[in-house]
Amino acid sequence: MKKSELRQQQIKRLKKYVNFQDKKQEDSQLLEKFLGLKIVKDSQTFGVTASLPMEVDTSELIARLWDQGKEVYLAKARTDQEHTLDFLHYTYKSKLVRSKFGVEEIAEDDHTEINNELDVVLVPGLAFALDSHVRLGFGGGYYDRFLAKYQRQTVSLANKVMQFRQANWPVEKTDVPVQTIVTTEKIY
Repeated sequence: MKKSELRQQQIKRLKKYVNFQDKKQEDSQLLEKFLGLKIVKDSQTFGVTASLPMEVDTSELIARLWDQGKEVYLAKARTDQEHTLDFLHYTYKSKLVRSKFGVEEIAEDDHTEINNELDVVLVPGLAFALDSHVRLGFGGGYYDRFLAKYQRQTVSLANKVMQFRQANWPVEKTDVPVQTIVTTEKIY
């Protein structure tokens, strides 16, 4: 199946799943499993994307990281020639704006600290292959370009709709696998 076809299929499946109580429960379970990871306990700086409703909810995760005294950096798409990401320091005082992708990002501010050398980056996606750890993103390549240069810990949270035993889509050499995939049943 082509990536674009699976991407559209996954978006429909995930939007439908938003309406089920299972999603909220699964998001909570994934959050608890993530917070229980040794790499989370041993890390101080975290890169996160503000989630869309169809994704695993990151709002509670961000609040819990703050409660633990951790630093959170929110992803912001760079629309220059590189089409990659920067992670901007995010606090409860940060002003957010909706990007052209519909994702909340920190508003432009000359005083916002950028940190692209984070201890852990939480990588979003539409689908995750549990055997190879490759992911299907939204198609812009922003995360893959960032991850190609990033050398630290990457983690993804995958609900049951996002999980595939193996990639049912073409995997390209520019697709960067995540190191750890957290599901409600197991950590891969």
